[in-house]
Amino acid sequence: MDNIIVSFNVIAPVFFLMVLGYFLVNYTSLADGKLTKQANAIVFKIFLPCMLFYNVYQSDIGSEIHSRIRLCIWAAGGLLILFVLLCLIVPRIVTQENQQGVVIQGIFRSNYVIFGVAVVQNMYGPKSTTTAAILSAILVPMYNFLAVVALSIFGEKRENDWKKIILDIIKNPLIISSVLGIIFSLLGIRLPTAVDTTVQDLAKLSTPIAFMILGGDLDFSKIKGNLKTAFVVLTIKLVILPLIMIPMVVMMGYRDADLLSGGLAYQTPVAVSSYIMAQQAGADGQLAGQLVVFSSVLSIFTLFVTIFILRTMGLLAV
Repeated sequence: MDNIIVSFNVIAPVFFLMVLGYFLVNYTSLADGKLTKQANAIVFKIFLPCMLFYNVYQSDIGSEIHSRIRLCIWAAGGLLILFVLLCLIVPRIVTQENQQGVVIQGIFRSNYVIFGVAVVQNMYGPKSTTTAAILSAILVPMYNFLAVVALSIFGEKRENDWKKIILDIIKNPLIISSVLGIIFSLLGIRLPTAVDTTVQDLAKLSTPIAFMILGGDLDFSKIKGNLKTAFVVLTIKLVILPLIMIPMVVMMGYRDADLLSGGLAYQTPVAVSSYIMAQQAGADGQLAGQLVVFSSVLSIFTLFVTIFILRTMGLLAV
């Protein structure tokens, strides 16, 4: 019973915030689609970068990254291998060409910055999110770059300006903030107290607002059609991949926050931005939107089950 309560307390806040956001946008006059779009930009450019920066900045990154180097290599290597396999297998199975790139990015691309860091923080506290923040600095640029590659190869509109693609990735606020956090931590640079407090306060706003916006963006009117394809994609993403990848992290000897951070790299829902990118690439935007909606809702249940099982096995302690 204790494991159920702990698992519920970790996941429930995420669910409640999404429900609140959905309710505010759809059943009140306090918020609408325009507001969520503007707020989403603020979260992406200010709140989340502050959170990533501060989580790394306040840690001893030198010793932290040394003990987690194998986990970082595993996460990056696993993502590359998965991407290559998907590019080889998906086109042979998915017959509609405009769905191939969507399916590929739907399986490998995760909303790790929001879900991954938040779940670890809910369970272990802000000071235990260093591993998740480090993995974010590695995985976020890879997600973006590989998504562009997939949609360029398998989408109708191909982006051939690779210099622009790489520049856009480098300019990503999440990547910049993570790198700055690493630099500040390694060099021992300390922010003035007033600035430190301000950044910390902004970081605290990221999780609740991000999940409320995510809930507000959910559009259940678009879930009709493509149910079979969405079911297969999300079964692979939320069930099969975790069953393969999490035991690997366990065998490497990682436990608690490190284990949870690594496992979440392959079990968090599809990134919201994948829907926008699919539309811009001329791919099946409707399927991309469905994957975001379904994965965001279903991940609440799958993450609860995962945490409960790992807690029961004694691999996650609080």
